Order: sequence, then structure tokens, then C-alpha cells
Amino acid sequence: MNTHLISGKGLSNSVMASLMFGLVPVYVQLTELSGNTLFWNRIIFSAICLALICYRVDKLQGFKAIFLCRKTMLSLSLGGLLVGFQWWLFVWAPVNDKTQDLSLGYFLLPLTLALTGKLIFRERLNKAQYFAIGSALVGVLAMLWQQGSLPWVSLAVSGLYPVYFIIRKPLKVGTLPALLFEHLLFVPASIFILMSDQNFIQNLGQPSNLWYLLPGLGLLCSLSMVCYISASRYLPVSLFGLLSYLEPALIFVVAITILGESFTTQQWFSYSFIWLATAVICADSARKLAQPTTN
Repeated sequence: MNTHLISGKGLSNSVMASLMFGLVPVYVQLTELSGNTLFWNRIIFSAICLALICYRVDKLQGFKAIFLCRKTMLSLSLGGLLVGFQWWLFVWAPVNDKTQDLSLGYFLLPLTLALTGKLIFRERLNKAQYFAIGSALVGVLAMLWQQGSLPWVSLAVSGLYPVYFIIRKPLKVGTLPALLFEHLLFVPASIFILMSDQNFIQNLGQPSNLWYLLPGLGLLCSLSMVCYISASRYLPVSLFGLLSYLEPALIFVVAITILGESFTTQQWFSYSFIWLATAVICADSARKLAQPTTN
């Protein structure tokens, strides 16, 4: 019975995280701010929320321990620069009609992570995973042939996140303290840039919905990350990986139905191979999950 309770909690947290991540592209449109301004605000308010969460769940000691090891600080700082770029993309892309490219990057990410595991960590891949990687590669090559290039937003998401995980994997640091540290890296620059932005200051000086929309953005991003982290603790790895595809699927639906981004017939052809790869990975994960465990 305990196992079912834990799995239920992990399942609900994973679905909540994906739903909240999927809401971000719509939410940022309400602010009518540029992607850069949104990013700096997201950093400040997410840092505040994460600090409060760390205090609430008694993780501040883990945060303080980061400063006791120079190597850990340097590794987290380098990783923070990489993941900070991803956070910027996540709020910049929707307000610059790049939501589809963003979702494509997250569809490709599990496959580039599988390749990273194979090439860097010498992990074994099964036939289904090899097929999925091959199918995704066909889709990418088709897109390159049709468009002459792969969207840079997709490349940044699927290519740089594995580098971040390579840096983070050997570090013995809790996820919440590490997230707080990574956010705080950008807080001084965020405050300076926002205070220097006269248009932003003027908007705040007038009756505006920014006073609750911007803290809401920080809260939305922080809670989605916390739910995501919690799900990774309670769910089997295979199921967690399976559910991770819900987020890019929601982002893609939002891009087409709500944000009104165009989608051509040629794109259907290249995307179909990537979705086939996604379906194969999902089916393989579900098969593994259904297998009885042996002691």
C-alpha cells in the first residue's frame, strides 16, 4: 500500500509540473514585456520563492555547504550559466514566436540524453532506443534538407542540457540548494539591469498588472521545478522518463492552438519521425515498467 501511495504522489507531481510548464508560454504573453525583461524578473522572483521553499523544508544547511567546497562552487557556477540560458529561452521563445522550436528541443532532449549516456557514461542502449535515435535523426535530417538548418532554439535545448547534466551528475549537492545557488548567480545582474531599464520602471510606476503577474511568474516556475524534482524522487526512472514527454506535447499544443503559430505540411513530415521516436521511447518505457521486478 505504501508503494501505491508514493507512486500516486509522484504521478500527481509529475503531471502538475508538466501542466505548469505548459502554462508558462501562455502566461508570459499576459505581461506584454520583452523576453529579456521577463527573464530577469523570473530570476529574482524564482530566487525568492526557492529561498522560502528551502527554508520551509530545512534545506538551507545544504545551501550553505556549497560554499565550503571551491570545486563544487565552480562546477555549479558553470552549470548555472548553461541552465540560466535555458531559463532565458523558456520565457524568450514564446514572446518571439519560437514556441514550436522550443517544444521540438524538448522532444529531442531525451534522445540526446540517451546518446550522452551511451557516449559519455558508457550506458547500454536497447534496440528500441537505437531505433528511436535513428528515427529522430531522420527527422532532423529531413528538417535540415527542407529548411537548410535546424532551429537554433531546438539545438540549444537538446544540445546544451546534456552538457549541464554531465557537469551536475558527479556533484553531491541537493537539487533545491543547487537550484537556489544557480538562481542567485544571476540576481545581482537582474537587479542592475531592471533598475537601469527606464521603460520597465515607468511601467511599474503606473497602474499595472505587473505587480502580481511577475511574482506569479516566479511562483509558477518555482513550483513547477519543485514538483518536477519531487516526482523524480518518488517515481521509477522509466515512468518518470515516460511522463517527461507530456511537457513538450503541451507546449506544442499551446503553440498551435492558443498562440497561433503556423505549422506547414513540410514540417509534418520531419516532425512525424521525431514523434515516432518519442512514441517508441514511451512504449519501451511502459514495457519496462510493466515487467515484474526480480530480487
